[in-house]
Amino acid sequence: MSSLNIGLSAQEQEEKLVRIRNNRDLSTFDVVSIDDLTVEDIHLILEIADEMKKSGTRKLGLLKGATIVNAFYENSTRTKTSFEMAGKHLGADTINMSGSSSSAKKGESYQDTTMTLAAYGAQVIIMRSEYSGLPEQLKKHVPAAIINAGDGWHEHPSQALLDLKTMIDHHGTIEGKVITMVGDIMHSRVFGSVARIIKKMGGTLRVACPLTFVPENVENIFDIEIFTDIEKALIGADVVYSLRVQEERGSGGFIPSLREYSKTFGITKDRLELANENAILMHPGPVIRDIDMHSALVTIDSKSRVLDQVENGMAIRGTLQWLLADRCDGKIKQCVRV
Repeated sequence: MSSLNIGLSAQEQEEKLVRIRNNRDLSTFDVVSIDDLTVEDIHLILEIADEMKKSGTRKLGLLKGATIVNAFYENSTRTKTSFEMAGKHLGADTINMSGSSSSAKKGESYQDTTMTLAAYGAQVIIMRSEYSGLPEQLKKHVPAAIINAGDGWHEHPSQALLDLKTMIDHHGTIEGKVITMVGDIMHSRVFGSVARIIKKMGGTLRVACPLTFVPENVENIFDIEIFTDIEKALIGADVVYSLRVQEERGSGGFIPSLREYSKTFGITKDRLELANENAILMHPGPVIRDIDMHSALVTIDSKSRVLDQVENGMAIRGTLQWLLADRCDGKIKQCVRV
């Protein structure tokens, strides 16, 4: 865990972050997919997030004057809260909009709603939706930067970035490391982004799950190995990453029962010990205790990095908002400075 820069004033912390950024920008105006980011982009995000984390909950002014809209058309706790808190810690005016908003109930299209929010002067629109591909479609119609906070079964890029930071904080790199994901990859947008970032950054990904949870041709698309025997998948793993069964997306129909699934694929103390001695345990949350993993492993076990993921989420999401807020102006997306 990074030590806090307690001795620095807020202004000194801001100045340090500006020096680290060194006038660098992302190569993209939006982050709707890990595919939008180059390896250099990812290194920039991680470098700034590492310092951002050291500022703790200190109020900074890096986003003073910026307006950021959290347009969450689907329920969220961790992602929505961390984006909102990160924006406020950086001094932005944050506005929250949910799927129960008036425009949604009156039948307005997502495109019209998003264009309206951008017309109010929002620099960044953070969007979560049950529809895969919606952020990709909408980014073409607004000058505001779009951050995908989860779209259907597709992607969740900020989650993959905070997961990458969590792995690197412990191992130093994921190049050459073995990451074993266990669970429902078919319905998981977390898997969609994590698989992309691991491949991009040189890691090796294994998946342990029932074959009913395996999307067609996924092993070739992401260069992964599929295991139906969890014990074999865990041997030699440097990271054990558990995913929940996403019943709200219909995954319950792909397994006999949660009880049967837990017996075969739940992470227990004995199973975790099959991984490398220096392995860590991760989960994007919410954890379904004693189904996804044994309850005692969630926060008590020394290998668990579940709360580190939460903490890193604040740093990563604040970094994304800062890097994107000053990227767009006018009616087309063009690189500018505020």
